[in-house]
Amino acid sequence: MNIRQIIVSILIGVLLSLLAIAVPRAIAVRDDGYRWFDPIVDIRGMIVSDYVSEPDEEQMQQAMIEAMIESLDDPFCEYVPPADQANFRKNLSGNYVGIGARINGTTEYLSIITPMENSPALEAGILAGDLILAIDGESTKDKPVNDCIDRLLGEPGTTVDVLVRHLDGSEETLTIVRAPIETRSTFGLIRRDGDWTFVLDPERNIAYVGLDQFTTRTSDELEGILTSLKEQDDLDGLILDVRSNPGGALTAALETADLFLQEGRLLSISSARPERKERARVFSATANGTFTDIPIMVLVDDRSASASEIVAGSLKDNDRAVVLGERTYGKGSVQEVRELDQGGGILKFTTAYYYLPSGRSLHRIPGDPDSEWGVDPTEGFIVDESIEDFNRRYERRLPWTVITNDEPDEPRTHDPDWIREEIRDTALARALEIMGDRLADGDWPELPVQDASGEVARRAELELALDTRQRIMERLTGLDEEIAELEQRTSLEARGLELPDDLVAERAVIELRDADGNVLGTWRIEELEELRRSLSSVRLAPLETEN
Repeated sequence: MNIRQIIVSILIGVLLSLLAIAVPRAIAVRDDGYRWFDPIVDIRGMIVSDYVSEPDEEQMQQAMIEAMIESLDDPFCEYVPPADQANFRKNLSGNYVGIGARINGTTEYLSIITPMENSPALEAGILAGDLILAIDGESTKDKPVNDCIDRLLGEPGTTVDVLVRHLDGSEETLTIVRAPIETRSTFGLIRRDGDWTFVLDPERNIAYVGLDQFTTRTSDELEGILTSLKEQDDLDGLILDVRSNPGGALTAALETADLFLQEGRLLSISSARPERKERARVFSATANGTFTDIPIMVLVDDRSASASEIVAGSLKDNDRAVVLGERTYGKGSVQEVRELDQGGGILKFTTAYYYLPSGRSLHRIPGDPDSEWGVDPTEGFIVDESIEDFNRRYERRLPWTVITNDEPDEPRTHDPDWIREEIRDTALARALEIMGDRLADGDWPELPVQDASGEVARRAELELALDTRQRIMERLTGLDEEIAELEQRTSLEARGLELPDDLVAERAVIELRDADGNVLGTWRIEELEELRRSLSSVRLAPLETEN
């Protein structure tokens, strides 16, 4: 036997020895996994075999999956059943095929908030404020908004007929050719002639760009806008608005922050599990930063989450931008999206946490109001906004953001007082003032430090507690309604009467007749619960019949 054969024999012996050790261990791990399912399999078998009535096995499976996710106590984990996968992917990508319009579904008929730029809806003649009365001949009155939207969506090149009522009261049927819609994630403060205006102050060349989400196109959109402004010498300062931005794609956030940096750490990702600490990943800026010489102010609020926090936090920690507004939401968990085998749905679950360059975790820790999480405004740059103020700002700004033939008068976006009074945006007005000082003096002004960090954290905890209470109250209300319905049915059945299950609440009418059959009056009941309350207050006497 030569040397080569001896070495091969030794290697084979070593491999066999390792397999002898590894195989039983792998089998043991597999057996542990199988044993975990033993009680579940047993319970399912007993229920399917011997339960008093035939159970819904699909519902049982759904309940088990939801229970596993609920046990994690993580609001960002969810299971998407097969029937909802298409909508989930559409929301994730920002792409869909339809008419291209923002719709308000809280009115009697669908109403158009605004058609989108270069959309089939805009080309067909739909404008802000129009009502969609019918879709392909079927009325939209009081119909669920999702059902109406589903009828507007379809395959590219197919048509949909919509009956619209314009603001002047005229009605017409428009045939719209569906097309792929790419939703933009960038916006300006106002629209003029259907296009966004990104220059806030033309004299001092202060630009404003808002981001409402982070998609695969966000950084390219932003770079295109800023490049155009720079070529026109309209970019000496930038106000980047990520208020109410819920986040989106991690790569989009990193690419956006990288537009303004030449070096430095952007973010690190690490698991909280000790055995996975070594898998931490670090993301750093590249040397091809495009806009590294303009002062930047980032606007945030307590609804800025995830990817928007990454952009604000990485720019702040690298001394590349100042941050104005409120402490951000604190959504610093990394979600992975995995599809289950054989079309079993999608699981979105947390696998790690985000950490800013300073080492601070973005993720909020419930029940610990003194812990640090999220992104705090720069010292002295705190501007709080109540829910009432937020709603008022949204309402006052809406007319300036829609595509319409009846645009408001010429705006004065360079004037902080106009911004405060006309669109009620205190934070943006303050940002414009501070940016003006920065351009005039060459440095950011030093403002009095506001001791609000702890207060912001406590307010966030209060909002979380109020939200929890609201969900509990909604559940209790639901139970009260169920109890009231059961009591009502029991009462009616005792009198030999029934409350029909198929009663259409919005069209329900009570008609009262005398003994001779004459109608004494009719009452329209807008809500089923109101009908039940009405019946519960009526004393019913047994009907006399002739034999």
